[in-house]
Amino acid sequence: MTDVQDPDLRERFAAAVLAGELQLAGSWGRPCLGYLLILRPDAAASAAFADLQDQVAALEPGLMRQPGHALHTTVGFLVPVHQQVAGDKDEIWRRNGARWVAAVRTARQSLALPFRLRYRRLIATDSAIIAVADGPSPITGLRQQLTASLDLPWPLAKGPLVHVSLFRYRQALRDPEGLLRALSALDFMIETEVSELLAIRETTFPCLEYEVLHRL
Repeated sequence: MTDVQDPDLRERFAAAVLAGELQLAGSWGRPCLGYLLILRPDAAASAAFADLQDQVAALEPGLMRQPGHALHTTVGFLVPVHQQVAGDKDEIWRRNGARWVAAVRTARQSLALPFRLRYRRLIATDSAIIAVADGPSPITGLRQQLTASLDLPWPLAKGPLVHVSLFRYRQALRDPEGLLRALSALDFMIETEVSELLAIRETTFPCLEYEVLHRL
């Protein structure tokens, strides 16, 4: 996957969505544990995302809607949420967290804060409905720096997209073809100003409950 400027981005997921090959969110609301680096949309963007969610929920009422307080973009997984790791996750953080946060602070200095992200497309993937930020994004460069400096034993990010997850799937879609057509036709532009990154300890998936450890 590349960024929102890729004209084939929707098509890469369309076949799975149309075939009903969806990853249902069985872990929704369940306890989890991971240490993440995220950013949150500002208040105006959060309100605009809520309006967008209203429009999509009217098409597919069975979708699981990400609540406003949990809207976020994951910059990277410092300790992954759903991946098995060697050892206790909290202990891994106790051993490495201070060093990792220092590396994030160093890498963050390359960012001209605040910066703005612009979202203009909705994509139905096989696991979620996401709003994807235009590229190129400062987050891409930050991820590259962190991948090199942190030397984690797991991938920092699941892929190159910079996005906000708006919905996950509870069940099969009522009208997948109609949903894809409607998402493609939605005309919107949501901007958010990014002034800080948050290092968090997530305890209920998907970011329904978390503790902010550091504001960077």
